Amino acid sequence: MRDSEKAKKIFTRDFLLVFAAAGMMRVCYQMQNTLMPLYMEKLGYAATAVGLAATMCTVASLVLRPLLGGMLDRFGRRRIVLAGTGLFAAATLCCGLSGALAVLLLFRVMQGAGFAAHTTAVNTMATDILPEERMSEGIGYMGLTSSVSLAVAPGLALMLTGSGEYKGGFLAAALAGLLAVICLVLVHHPDQRAGETAQPALSLAERLWEKQAVKPALMMMVLSGCYAGISTFMAVYALGRGFTAADMSIYFTVNAVATAAARLFGGRAARRLGEQRIMLLSVSLCLVAFLIVPFSKAAVFLWIAAGLHGLGYGTIYPLLNAMAIVHAAPERRGTAMATFLTGMDIGAGFGAGLWGVIIDHTGMEMMFWLCAGICVAFYGAYRFLMMPKGAQD
Repeated sequence: MRDSEKAKKIFTRDFLLVFAAAGMMRVCYQMQNTLMPLYMEKLGYAATAVGLAATMCTVASLVLRPLLGGMLDRFGRRRIVLAGTGLFAAATLCCGLSGALAVLLLFRVMQGAGFAAHTTAVNTMATDILPEERMSEGIGYMGLTSSVSLAVAPGLALMLTGSGEYKGGFLAAALAGLLAVICLVLVHHPDQRAGETAQPALSLAERLWEKQAVKPALMMMVLSGCYAGISTFMAVYALGRGFTAADMSIYFTVNAVATAAARLFGGRAARRLGEQRIMLLSVSLCLVAFLIVPFSKAAVFLWIAAGLHGLGYGTIYPLLNAMAIVHAAPERRGTAMATFLTGMDIGAGFGAGLWGVIIDHTGMEMMFWLCAGICVAFYGAYRFLMMPKGAQD
């Protein structure tokens, strides 16, 4: 009994080290995300250049991500996660030492490549360590690193640059990346790799994508596209309807806290109540959240919508991620993780632009109605694509 309980334990030494590494890397990422626009503005670059730098980072990440899965499965997680984490930390440090636009753009490309390698590899490492029956719960805990770093890192970055000197801020961010490298070096869990001879007959498409992860990835792409639209245009919509900046600050805080709570308890609830019930509940929370917003006359209703959406989205993400990983063969987990994260990246990267086109033609309020409709279609797709045939009857 004790051995069985130990095998199902989440918070092992190695998982805590991987969790800490992911957290430190997220701090590094969020700090430089805060510093870079301010630093480039101080150097005299226009907003177009600042946007180009962010785009270069995103494009580099999107291009590399599909290639990483096969590399993780073939060569193992350790080499790639250490290389990616080290590359991102080094590029972050160098950003604070350079002022030329071409050089800054090059470092942003390096950051995009490093971040893609780190996130894909570190999350795959976590799934190697986690017990399968508690996969979604563990992935939810890993997601906390994003929420916590977002709450801490921007303020820390601004505090370190209060005098207008940015080198200290970039140095601190790079040190956080170095701590992530140290945590990863200390992980003892055997490195998982398939080797060159394990995949001799794979086509190019199979090397880039894991078919068992495609369905969860497509569903996540749609969901993250909705999230991108809401996070981008919510403040504009609310301020246009007479709500204050303070109201919106509380909105985003409530959403972040609810998302963190979902990451903490959503996986545990799914394990106890069943994945299907929790998925239905989570999609329903998102649906109600989208329907509340157009009718909101007081800020408190927006805050309720923020909480409901945070709970729903924060629960669905680890559930879909776990589906992508568990349904794939163990030697294909790296490719499965890369496939899933690519879907999320596409939705997050292009969702806001697509919603912008829709809003220009239909008005901003239509976005919330369409997102509500997407929730209904999303659950229908889940029942049709992901649920076992017997469970649908």
